[in-house]
Parts: sequence; C-alpha cells; structure tokens
Amino acid sequence: MEKLISVIVPVYNGEKYINDTLDSLLRQTWRGFELIVVDGNSTDRTVQLVKDHLQTVDILISEKDEGMYDALRKGMEAASGKYLCYINSDDRLLPYTLEKVVRKFEHGQYDLVFGDHNFISETGEIAYTYKGVNFSRDAISYLHRVPFAQQSAFWTKEAYRKAGGFDKSMKYSADSKFLLTLCLDPMIRKGYIPAVLGEYRMHGDSFSVSVTEKMIAENHRMRNALPLKHNKLRKYFYEMITKVVNARGIYKKMTYKGTKF
Repeated sequence: MEKLISVIVPVYNGEKYINDTLDSLLRQTWRGFELIVVDGNSTDRTVQLVKDHLQTVDILISEKDEGMYDALRKGMEAASGKYLCYINSDDRLLPYTLEKVVRKFEHGQYDLVFGDHNFISETGEIAYTYKGVNFSRDAISYLHRVPFAQQSAFWTKEAYRKAGGFDKSMKYSADSKFLLTLCLDPMIRKGYIPAVLGEYRMHGDSFSVSVTEKMIAENHRMRNALPLKHNKLRKYFYEMITKVVNARGIYKKMTYKGTKF
C-alpha cells in the first residue's frame, strides 16, 4: 500500500509516554502511513523503546539537534508522504484518525485538514474535549490564533514547503507560526472533520512557570511579525464563538481536578 501520509514524532528523553504514543499509531485503521521518529540523542531508554516498535517505525533518526523544531524539520524533510503531521512523544492519535484524514484530503481539494482534540490525564483518561472551529482567513487574522489544536492538524507537503516549514530559530511557537501562516494564506483551503483526531496529555513535566513565561513572550513576538488585524471588538466576537462552541469542554476544564498544564 502506498504510504500517503507521514507522521513525525520528535522526542528527547521521552521514555515515560513514548510507548503510548507509538501504540496509538500501531492501532491505526489506515495502514498506509509512514512513521518517522526523530530523537535528539536521548540519555534514557527512549531509543530502545522505539526500536521495540520497529514493526511500526519506518525511519529512526537519533542524533543531537538544535531543539524540537530542528528535529521536526529533519523529519519533514525525510518524509515521503503526500500529507504530513506531527505528534509529540506524550500525545496520541485516535485509531480512526489517519483514515478519516486521508479520506478528507483525497475527496476534497484541501491543503490543511483539522478536527477536534481531547485533553487527557497523565494516565491517559479523557479529561475534556475542545472542538475546532473552521473560521475564515479574515476571522483568524482578528483572532490572532488558530481555532484548533496542533494535535488535530494535518497538511500537504506542498503547503508545508510553501509556508517555509517550522522556524527552528524559535523554541516554543514555531508550530503556531506555521499554522497561522497557512491559515492567513488566501490560497490555502481548509477542511474540518467533526471528530476527535488527536489527544494532548497534561502532566507536570509539560511546562514550568518560567518556560510558560518565555513561551508567551515568544508568541507575542511571533504575532507581531505576522499580518494580523487589530480590532478588540472583532477579536472578542470570534473568541466568544469559540467559547460557545466549546462550552461543554470549558465547563469540564473548570471542574477538572487534575493537572491542567
């Protein structure tokens, strides 16, 4: 079977959750995918655990890198698939995800496809769900962010190259910059799948307070460099739409007692 879609997993010292991430790919109903793991010279058991999944892993790159986005660029360049995505080494895809995504791409003229995503606990239980919103390019330019999660986003190789890939000079926000660049391009066609496609794991190792502050600062610089529009009323209007769509998820988040990182 032709491998239409490439999945890249960047990892560094990810032994705690990497098995769960790779198992989520092993369970895919669509088998025509390529799995590329890019390891940054881990010092724990990560590489051995990846090698234990060689029936699923097509390419393993293990070498020192300049950070996650440098690792992602290596993985994307090695990819042979027509469609691309990445998931972090503590996140998961749903068993039907790649099948739904490939069918959406193949049956429509889309450059970017996205869906909904779960927030899961450290042990993998679903805490709450957020829905993606298929806003127009104009709405996103006022919102100043993409109204969906990276864990549920997929794009064509052509779109990836057109947008310049991930900016490896950034430490925290290159994925946001990349997805915003796609969404702000008038030639990019977006498709929404009304289903949970990815899962983001919340755990105490995700971000420290100091890293979160640096991430916010980098995000601010990134947004200033993009052609975004500024109107507080419109921004509030589009934010309210996302909140109405996600009212159930927001309530569950507010009442959730576990880690919310």
